[in-house]
Amino acid sequence: MPGNAEKCVHPVDEAAFAWVIRLDRGALAPEVARELDAWLTADSRHQGAFLRAKALWRSADRVAAFRVPDGTVPAEEPVAPGFVGRRRMVGSVAASLLVGVTLGATAEPGAACEPVRFFRSGSELPKPVRLTGGDFRLDRTSQILCLKRGARIYADLLAGRVRVDWRQGPISIRAGSVELDTVAASLVMRCDPEGESALLLDGDARLRRGAGRPGHMLRRGQWVRLTPSGRWEEGSLSADDLEYVSAWSHGRLELRATSVGEALRNINFYNDRKIFSSDAVLLRQRIDGIFSLTEPETFARSLCRMFHVRLVTSGRGLELR
Repeated sequence: MPGNAEKCVHPVDEAAFAWVIRLDRGALAPEVARELDAWLTADSRHQGAFLRAKALWRSADRVAAFRVPDGTVPAEEPVAPGFVGRRRMVGSVAASLLVGVTLGATAEPGAACEPVRFFRSGSELPKPVRLTGGDFRLDRTSQILCLKRGARIYADLLAGRVRVDWRQGPISIRAGSVELDTVAASLVMRCDPEGESALLLDGDARLRRGAGRPGHMLRRGQWVRLTPSGRWEEGSLSADDLEYVSAWSHGRLELRATSVGEALRNINFYNDRKIFSSDAVLLRQRIDGIFSLTEPETFARSLCRMFHVRLVTSGRGLELR
């Protein structure tokens, strides 16, 4: 499952995952346990990396919920029972860049290794991750696990939002309890405290709702959402609305009668250099247009021209007065 994500992994994170793998295989010998203790106490960053690695290792058990068998699974069929063990999963965390790293762990020497890749986006909108069969684009501060078994890829969105443009080959994607199977589709999935959802931008995919609940096909423009209370909601969007709600995945800030205050919150979400204003009248003004998500100063200057305000650059950021 090749990818072109820039590999910029801190060696402390790699060392932490190596220790977690060794612990998962069984109790450490006394001399090895002393070595781990010495590593943890040598630097305060080591303990933090170790705790993060353990948390991610536990979360990797979620991939087992796909319950995939060996071999190819037809795209139109539900996935049959099976098991993917935690010991065959590992990823590495990068602090600010999107990173995809494949490592190997096996339950015993000589056992087949099933690599898992962990992708995490930082504070900026990352570049697409190109895999065999299609592309993933994670939204800011999102996390996803990808496993390839047989001919099928399994992706588990742990947090945030992802756009998937899949061109060929079977893939199963889940965001919490919302699970889709497809062989060719463009879609957006989301998993956050407000719920779990999927939206078909193009193509079609089969929705699986879990044991005992019938699934069905989703087609272009259709969406499904599972609320925090457990209620399923469904609907559809027009072609124009599809462009609007997926603008972030193209690096665009698309505004439709949006207040300046909300527009600033949106663009600040994707940039370390913030735009702010204490002018209540300005913040209530409405704005339409399409702008770049990653050029806050250009956006701030556009607001200056539209509303005749002044831009002041300081250590705090970009202030509109």
